[in-house]
Amino acid sequence: MMDGIAAGLGDEYADMGAATGAIQRCKKGDGVLTVSGGAARVVVEMHDSTDGRLWNDYLAEAERNREAAASIGIVRHPGQNKGQTIRVLGSRRVVLAFDPASDDSDLLRTVVQLMRVSALAASSRRDVEGLETAEEQITAAVGLLDRINKIRTASGSIRKGADAIDTECNTVQTGVATHLGRALDALAGVAMQAADLAADDIAETGRASGAA
Repeated sequence: MMDGIAAGLGDEYADMGAATGAIQRCKKGDGVLTVSGGAARVVVEMHDSTDGRLWNDYLAEAERNREAAASIGIVRHPGQNKGQTIRVLGSRRVVLAFDPASDDSDLLRTVVQLMRVSALAASSRRDVEGLETAEEQITAAVGLLDRINKIRTASGSIRKGADAIDTECNTVQTGVATHLGRALDALAGVAMQAADLAADDIAETGRASGAA
């Protein structure tokens, strides 16, 4: 499923569960989404146990091990995720309850899109215009993602009117996509300005060397 999502986004997904990473003898980080030809990375960690994993610490180490700027933890059902479909651990970390045998892939795709844009923003130069706009849009998208969690919880406990609830959920997911589109537009400007600044830096170095 991740292969298909990655292909649709123009990215590449690799199963890394059997390979060690940047940390010696460490295999944390089951998969890696390589974004835009290597501009950023998102690590994916899958877990199917109720052992009370400390996800924030675990994902932080998985990010270091796979040299990623963002991460997604995936469990099979909400009972493995403190009773929640989605837990947002920060602007670049999310734990999602998702069963590929029964759940709609749209929610997984939405989370992947959010984390890939967050990773791109985190990997961008900090001294260029447009980055603040991108990060504002990402923050807005994260806020909507938390609403999806509340809607999914209601949908599971209230059968009557479930169609209306799912429609609202789809509307929110569309809102997330809108914010991410705006963030990507801003990041495109960031990349162009970063390239211009880099060219200016090279030119300035050349002038300084000539003067010397």
